[in-house]
Amino acid sequence: MDEPIDTENTTLLRDFNETHSNHEWSPFMCEGPSHLPTFKVSLYLKNLRFDGCGSSKKKAKIDAIKNFNLYTLNYGSNSKANHTVESDTQVGKRKCTDDIIENSLSKKLAIEHQVAEHQTSAVCILHEIFPGQTLIYEHEQSHGILETISVIVSGNKYIGYGKSKKEAKEIACRNALKSLYDVQPIDNKFKNQIEMLRTDYNDAKIIDHFARITDIVYQKLEFDQIKFKEYSVIASIIKMTKDNLMSAEVICLATGTKCLSGNYLSLSGESLHDCHAEILTRRCLLKFFYKELMESVKGLPSIFIPVFISDDKKCKFKLAENIAFHLYINTAPCGEARVFSFCDTEQQSNRLNRGLLRSKIENGAGTVSVFGREVQTYDGVAQGERLVTMSCSDKLTRWNVLGLQGNLLSNFVEPIYLESISIGSMFNINHMKRTIYGRVENSIDELPQNYKLQKPQLRGYGILPRRSVTLSPHCVNWIINEGIEIIKGSMGRTVENKLSRVCKTSLAKEYIKLCSATNNLSTLIDNETNIFYDSLKNKNKSYVAAKNELLSTFKSLKLGTWVHKPEELKSFELNVGNAINKIDIIT
Repeated sequence: MDEPIDTENTTLLRDFNETHSNHEWSPFMCEGPSHLPTFKVSLYLKNLRFDGCGSSKKKAKIDAIKNFNLYTLNYGSNSKANHTVESDTQVGKRKCTDDIIENSLSKKLAIEHQVAEHQTSAVCILHEIFPGQTLIYEHEQSHGILETISVIVSGNKYIGYGKSKKEAKEIACRNALKSLYDVQPIDNKFKNQIEMLRTDYNDAKIIDHFARITDIVYQKLEFDQIKFKEYSVIASIIKMTKDNLMSAEVICLATGTKCLSGNYLSLSGESLHDCHAEILTRRCLLKFFYKELMESVKGLPSIFIPVFISDDKKCKFKLAENIAFHLYINTAPCGEARVFSFCDTEQQSNRLNRGLLRSKIENGAGTVSVFGREVQTYDGVAQGERLVTMSCSDKLTRWNVLGLQGNLLSNFVEPIYLESISIGSMFNINHMKRTIYGRVENSIDELPQNYKLQKPQLRGYGILPRRSVTLSPHCVNWIINEGIEIIKGSMGRTVENKLSRVCKTSLAKEYIKLCSATNNLSTLIDNETNIFYDSLKNKNKSYVAAKNELLSTFKSLKLGTWVHKPEELKSFELNVGNAINKIDIIT
């Protein structure tokens, strides 16, 4: 029974906006506890005031409209009855009273009002700006999770994507408002709101495209069970020829919100410690890099071009010109970026806990500062201490200094940095800048050659409905031309209890194959068949120096100490003797 009533009320609000363009609304008032609020609002029309209340702002408006309709029915639209009629003097008093009420609200209510104003329905605004014009909405072809709705205004079509038809319709109307602002006179009543919408207009078009192509890829994946397909967070890395959006191609993607349980720690690098979507996606990118490097070695088309170093007779590679990589995440990364994403204000910019390193905790939600958790031991975890994993925000900062390629591949390629990071949900540009590079920008300056502090372009929505809260224990990763893999996040292994193709051991084997294929086994250790993983990673002095500079910068700024996994997890052996036969490099 609820659905027909809701449909009727939505139609009532829309019809009212279309037929009465000269009305005004008072600021919302909120009463009652936060879990059961009551909103009050007044409608001013034809020198009359009609009050409304409800459990939501929309319901409060509808209640006021119903009171207006009831009055019109009883008294007639031309009646002079003295029913909440206000003279010019009374109107002035009323506005003055409204100002006093608004200014006397507590800081919390003021912020709530600001957010509420920003989230006023774009559908209603569009109908008010174009009274009497029939706006045509169409349900476009969708690609699974993202619904697609278009609206035609004055002969032009505007498209919106969302997790529901209602959300997609709202986004389509927002896009119409943003575009029409330059060519259509806009009532001052809506000017500020539309200008705020326009701050993310151009970036939103790119994010919409990234979200769409990511969703298209994901919906084409074949799953044995539908439960594997559910997700809360999805991330993708997109390869693009610089400044050519139509060349954008999803290289890899992943879903997930889980970290390893201490019960499944592996002393041989066989478990994934962090199965958050953006972390898995970057590990998939490493696998993609290895494949492309091997293609280059064989003389096949690749994103990498071989470069021969005559001094040490080693082969290195460079990224083909104009290729760039972009990260898309449907929500702000956990940690510093997300803590301050939703309702923080610029007046609080000097808070002491800004910029702190934060960590995820085993079986816990959210993140906490790292203070008091500087060291983890294997026996401590074995005795029940919860495993700590650094937040995605902090890992993104790390990638913007050390590069996406990681330690081992730095022996073959120069650092590869993200060109942009796009967030498909609530987003605060100042907080994100601080997280991604701002907190170390003025302090990190002694980096080895080729390393730098990358400042990727940041894109995000200023206002958008929050993401789904469905949390799945399963994490999906996909790599172009290699299919999908489904991980059980708490175990760090596949659902078949096998090693993931992107765990430490698997990627280290790819590295050994590359060394063998390029006659660079000396990059490992001469005349030995086995090597320890930690010794292998310590051989790249430049990468280690850059990492130490970043971590010491965090520490010197009193932002915390990077919490590493127990040392025992890095000391497993790798077999070099069984590497693939050497492949002659095609010159």
